[in-house]
This record gives sequence, structure tokens and C-alpha cells, in this order.
Amino acid sequence: MNFRRRELDRQELSRRNLLCRFGLGLAAVLLTAAPPLAATTWAASSGRTLEPGEAKGLIKALGDAAIAMLSDKTMSGTEKTRQFRHLLNQSFALKGIARFALGRYWRRADFDQRRRYLKLFEDYIVNSYAARFGNFASEQFVVMGESIDDRGWAVVATRIQRPGGDPVEVFWHLRERLGAVRVVDVVIDGISMSLTQRSDFAASVRTVGGDLDAFLDTLEAKVRNINPAP
Repeated sequence: MNFRRRELDRQELSRRNLLCRFGLGLAAVLLTAAPPLAATTWAASSGRTLEPGEAKGLIKALGDAAIAMLSDKTMSGTEKTRQFRHLLNQSFALKGIARFALGRYWRRADFDQRRRYLKLFEDYIVNSYAARFGNFASEQFVVMGESIDDRGWAVVATRIQRPGGDPVEVFWHLRERLGAVRVVDVVIDGISMSLTQRSDFAASVRTVGGDLDAFLDTLEAKVRNINPAP
């Protein structure tokens, strides 16, 4: 039984690491017929209905850009990190995802704490995934199709083909807000990466007795440890 549990844990970690290597590890929904969990975070903001093919084209462009960057052996790690940060800010609703990850503690934070947290969250995501760029091993990113729900939001189905391994299905949730189409959710094999991040952050805040400043100090230390200053 313990061996089986360890094997399942190893497979889950392998899936998460695969997504991290691709720099696409932001998620907040479950693969069910119910409305995505993270969608409730965005419900208060209306946006136009996405046109057929619009979200699919954005995800294909994002995947192609990521592959080109990760496969470029002449590009330095510093430059890859810079480009990865640009991809994130260009294609993801980072501030909304960050607010979702902090959960109810976002409402408790004051202006300075929120500003510090948003900066640390971006650095944390960039450094965490950029540190894994060297493990990229010629995975192929294939866009399978898209659907648009009755709210006008889109879901793009993709598949990551691994050399010598089983393919991994990844679902992207996109919506338009304030004139820009952004990724708000990503789900890999039914595992919500940002939902896991939300749970981790909540546990971290509880560990320091609900002290947001202490939590931010901990997060800042993690950012430094992931990518130590030269």
C-alpha cells in the first residue's frame, strides 16, 4: 500500500514538474461540468463574448513562443527568465490569479501589503518556473480545440506530447476583460495548480498566526532562495 501511495505521489509530482518546465503552471478550476471554481472570482467583471478561434489562436501563439524560448540553446538563463516574465504578463491575468491565490487574506491586506504581495507573487511564479527551464526535453505542444460557454468565456484543450511518455492533457480557461483576452485558469490532468497554491498560501498564513507581514517575509525569502542574487 505504501509503495502504491509513493508511486501515485511520484506520478503527480512528475505531472506538476512537466507543467512547470513548460512555464504554464497557473490553474484554478476543476475538470467537471460545474462552473470553474476560479470563475467566481471573475464573475463581477463583465467582458465581451470571445469570437470562435480567438482563444485557440492565443494559446497556440503562447505555446509556440514558449517552445521557441525553451528550445533555444543559445539563450542565457537570464534572458529566458526575462522573456518568460514577458509571456506571463502578456497572456495571463496575473493580478487576478494572485488575488485568487491569497484568498480571503487579500481582503484583509492593506494597500502596502497588497502592493508588496503582487510584486512577490509575480517574482515567485517567474523564479519557480524559470528555475526548471533547463529540464525542458523536447516536449511537443498540440492545440486540440476550443469551446465557448454561455458567458462568452473560452476553454482551449491542448496536449503535451512527452518523448517516451504518455501525453498530458491541459485545459486553458480564457476570458476578455478591459479590452484584453487573458488566461485565467489552467488545469493539468484535473489538477488545479493555483488552487494548490491557494491552499499552500492559506496554510502559510495560518502558520504565522494570520500575520500577513510575516507571511510576506516568508514569501520573499522563498523568492530569494529559488533564485539567489549573484
